[in-house]
Amino acid sequence: MPLLDLTPVSDSVRPVATWAAALVVALARAEAAGRPARLTEPGLSTWTRFRGRLSATDLLGLLFEDAAVLHRIPFDAGALSANLRLDELPPPLVAGWLEQLPTLDLNAPSADFVLDVARALELPTRLARSELQVVKPHQKVLELPGTGGQLVHHLVSTQRDLTCQANAVMACAGWQELTLAGIVALDRGAPDASMVVRVDPGELRDPTHPVRRNRFDFVVGLHPDKGGLFRVEDQLAIWFPSAKVLLV
Repeated sequence: MPLLDLTPVSDSVRPVATWAAALVVALARAEAAGRPARLTEPGLSTWTRFRGRLSATDLLGLLFEDAAVLHRIPFDAGALSANLRLDELPPPLVAGWLEQLPTLDLNAPSADFVLDVARALELPTRLARSELQVVKPHQKVLELPGTGGQLVHHLVSTQRDLTCQANAVMACAGWQELTLAGIVALDRGAPDASMVVRVDPGELRDPTHPVRRNRFDFVVGLHPDKGGLFRVEDQLAIWFPSAKVLLV
């Protein structure tokens, strides 16, 4: 599923533009699935009627602020990075996105959308998802920093009776991972983003860290051969002794 056009975006604005463009499509997909139509309202008639002197960028600010009430991650830029400033987006760019939205297939498979967002955010996508094991409804999965919730997305999308909120914690290191994991939670119908947590990889060495104090049945992440930051034998097996560790 192609995302919104970032071709005219300068390098200085590209991070915030990539973040915002992904969230615009994520919100539009949520509207296509039943959320009240704002971005996808025909002709943006309500916005056009009341906007006054506000710009298309202001519309995104209002919609993101509203979405952040339940999904602070990924809609609150301040919770992700001090360098993401929505007001840096040129209104003509955002207006072009809004015109482009009706041409997108907002009902495209969730897996395709998440993969496209991961690529846009320059996160690893070469993941052996088929190597993940069956998770039972009463079991809990920790996804390690590095993959932005892609493995949890695969699990809850392909295995019945699993949800992000009941079965997963998605640990994320940077704003790109937080953005994708938050989108995963939204796209899979989670009521909030409480299962998405910011974790610096080095913090997991601390046995008192909140993530370390939780009990998980599975710990999943990126294999070291593909750039993963963790190893099983001398790290994860010690940190999470009761969990089955799968690096793919």
